Amino acid sequence: MGKYKRGILGAFSGKIGTVVGSSWKGIDYMRSLPKPSTKAPSEQQMMQRAKFALVTGFFRPASALINLGYQSLAQGKSGYNVATADFIADAIIGTYPNFDIDYTKVLFSKGTLTGAYGVAIDSETGAVKVTWDDNTNSGTAKATDRIVILVYNTAKGQFVYDLNTGAERSAGEDALAMPAEFIGDTVQVWLAFMTPDKKTFSTSIHAGQIVVA
Repeated sequence: MGKYKRGILGAFSGKIGTVVGSSWKGIDYMRSLPKPSTKAPSEQQMMQRAKFALVTGFFRPASALINLGYQSLAQGKSGYNVATADFIADAIIGTYPNFDIDYTKVLFSKGTLTGAYGVAIDSETGAVKVTWDDNTNSGTAKATDRIVILVYNTAKGQFVYDLNTGAERSAGEDALAMPAEFIGDTVQVWLAFMTPDKKTFSTSIHAGQIVVA
């Protein structure tokens, strides 16, 4: 890889012909394109690719929430990338090529805010209802922290959440309306608290699964 101060037409970024230009800490670099490998991937590589495909296929629709939920750990990378690493390490079960997801180990947020205690879930009139104990002033908990409920329909592969209307911690309960087509389906439910400015989250918990009534 070559380092340069001024190219023929100045510094550039991206691929031109057989070279790639980039910059790091204000220093311009130019490197040749890697040669395509003709070597067949190892079983370990195929396993990692399968795990990565599983997590990205599952997580991507909720990436906006996950980026926020993991922002406190995102140093030099996105919150989504940090969450993906956690998912691969902890939430994948089975053996290659038959991997599956352990929903109880999935996290959509990780942080220093005190989490929820005494959680219970129910469903009625097309909504998922969550109740919790008001633990205001326990640890970092504040009465004004907002609940975030994340629901995943396992049959339809769809997430539902709302970052703007969650009840305050002191309320002790909240409900999240489900799409009409979710009625009768089994859904996975997670929840966490966040500060009103959405900058600090608790570590999310899996509250259980329930059939939408």
